[in-house]
Amino acid sequence: MNYIGSKYSLRDFLEEGILKNVNSDYKVFCDVFAGTGVVGAHFKQKGFKIIANDIQYYSFCLNRALVGISQVPAFDGVLDDGKIVPTTLICDATDIVLEYLNNLNGNSGFIYHNYCPGGTGGAEFKRQYFSDENGMRCDAIRMQIEEWWQSGKLTEDEYFYLLASLIDAADRVANTASVYGAFLKHIKKSAMKPLELKRLGIVESDEEHEVHNVNGQELVERLSCDVLYMDPPYNHRQYCANYHVLETLARYDTPALKGVTGLRPQDDQKSDFCMKRRALPAFDNMVKKTSARYVFLSYNSEGIMGKDEILQTMGQYGKVDLMTRDYQRFRADVDRENRVYKADQVEEYLFCLNKQ
Repeated sequence: MNYIGSKYSLRDFLEEGILKNVNSDYKVFCDVFAGTGVVGAHFKQKGFKIIANDIQYYSFCLNRALVGISQVPAFDGVLDDGKIVPTTLICDATDIVLEYLNNLNGNSGFIYHNYCPGGTGGAEFKRQYFSDENGMRCDAIRMQIEEWWQSGKLTEDEYFYLLASLIDAADRVANTASVYGAFLKHIKKSAMKPLELKRLGIVESDEEHEVHNVNGQELVERLSCDVLYMDPPYNHRQYCANYHVLETLARYDTPALKGVTGLRPQDDQKSDFCMKRRALPAFDNMVKKTSARYVFLSYNSEGIMGKDEILQTMGQYGKVDLMTRDYQRFRADVDRENRVYKADQVEEYLFCLNKQ
C-alpha cells in the first residue's frame, strides 16, 4: 500500500539503528502504531517476538495477518464441504480459496451503494472510490468471507488472512491519489483493472506474537516489552479520515456516512499526535509509562514536534541517540498540480532512547 508514513523503503535504516542499540538478550518488540505491519513483519523475520497495535481496524486486520499468522492457513473448513472446485490444476489450499473468491459474481452491497458511481448516482453525493464492477466485487468477497466465518468454516487466522488480502486488493484498485480523503473525478487506469486477491507474504515463526486494536497511548501502560517502537502521525492528517473507506470495508458495519466523501463516525479514533498542543505531552506520557528498556521514535523534519523538544523529552529518561537519513516526501496527491511543496525530500529521524 502507498501509505502515509510507510517505512517499507526505510527498513534497512530502522534495522541498523535498532539492532546496533538493542542488547541481543532483549527480544520483545512492540510496534505500537503499526500501520500496515511493515515494521513488525520485518523484525518478526529477525527473530523478535512482536506485539503489534493500531487503533484502526483495517490496520489491525493487516497486522493480524502479517504479524499474527506464522504458518500459511490450510482452509480445511472451507474446502471440506466440497463446494469449491478449482478450475485449474491448483494444489495449494490458499490458491484454491483465493481463486474461488476472485471468480465470484459481483454483489451490490454497502460498498457499491455508497462508494461507486452507479450506486450513488441518485444520491445527494455521487462518489467514485471504486468502479462499479470493483465495488460489487468487494461486496461479494466481503460477504462470502463473513458467511464462512459466521458458519464456523474459517479459523481466526484464515479469517484475517482473507480480510487482509481483500483490503490490500481493494487499495490497489481504489480511484484515489493514494489516500481516501477524496476520490478522483475520472476513473484512472489502475482503478479499472479487476480487483484480485493475492497471496500474502507470511513470515514463519515459532514465537507467539500478539496483535491489538486499541489506543496506543493506553496500551503502553499495561504492556510488558523490551523494545517500544513508535511511529505516530507526524502532522495534522488523521488516519481515520484518510483511510475511512478501508475501515468500512474491514468492519463491514454499514455506518451512517456523511458529506461528499462519505466519512464514517471517527471521533474515537482521532490521534493526539495530529494536534500541536497535545502531541508532545502524549509522547512524554508514553515514554514515561512504558516498561521498555529501549524506546525508538520514527519522525521527520516536518513533524508537529520539533527535533530539539523530542531530544529534551526523551533525555529526561536516559541516554538518547539520533540517526538521520534524507527521504523522498510522501505525496498523497501526485495527480494534482495545484499544491506547492517546500522540498522534494525530508529528513527522516530515528530517535533511540536507552531508558535508565
